[in-house]
Amino acid sequence: MRIPVGDRVLDCTRRTAIMGIVNVATDSPVSESVATAAEAVAMGRRQVEAGAALVDVGAHSTRSGGESPSAREEIDRLCPVVAALAAEGVLVSVDTWRGAVARAAVEAGAHVVNDVSAGSDAETVRVAAESGTPLIVMHMRGRPKQHRRADQRYADVGAEVRAFLAERAEALASQGVSRIWLDPGYEFAKPADDNVRMLLDTPALLELGRPVVVSASRKGFLAELLGAPKLPSAAVQSVAGLAEATLAFNTLAAWLGVHIVRVHDVAATAHALRVVEAARALGE
Repeated sequence: MRIPVGDRVLDCTRRTAIMGIVNVATDSPVSESVATAAEAVAMGRRQVEAGAALVDVGAHSTRSGGESPSAREEIDRLCPVVAALAAEGVLVSVDTWRGAVARAAVEAGAHVVNDVSAGSDAETVRVAAESGTPLIVMHMRGRPKQHRRADQRYADVGAEVRAFLAERAEALASQGVSRIWLDPGYEFAKPADDNVRMLLDTPALLELGRPVVVSASRKGFLAELLGAPKLPSAAVQSVAGLAEATLAFNTLAAWLGVHIVRVHDVAATAHALRVVEAARALGE
């Protein structure tokens, strides 16, 4: 699949592209990704040099119990970084579920809006429709920052996720959103085993014919798969082997054909995906 972004096209026909993660939120659970505005620009630049095709910048953590900045605070943190990276030719995704923030970020130069609420804010939908900016829509039970309270029992997690994303994409397309990417929502109100089931359902999700983004980097379900109990978000990062588990998970996702993986550890992921790319090419 060839995916238009800004003035470029990501060729994900036989390869998986990398989206790096940069946080200007103050309380992201992954402390290595947290940066001041100046540090964030340098971090984004390094991620591109290491192999990222895009950089996802966020200023409001989805962590349960985390801080809740106002829309104005989120814009003030986010937009200078977006503008600086875009001015350097970096493809920038903005991680927000607020329409006012999405509009400000697109006006500052953002090329993608990454919305964990799947376009629940009508202003986000208007921005994506008016500008032609790709909109990433994610499956989640509950609301951002409150998803741990949602019912986590699924009859068939893959079927539910696919049905939700297909229905949401159709609704957004009817409102003029022309570029819609799908994120199955790893960790968001899903137990560890169902995250694995969802990964195995990837081929069916790809049949919807839209770009698929996997965002599983250093998430709690991976710690559980390593044998840890269910932990608060901040405590997950101390679990030994979490980076390696992330790398394994994203390697499997790439082998199954996802188009984009969103990660903290860009360089290591780029090395792993080169091997996957070679294997996929020889397997065709």
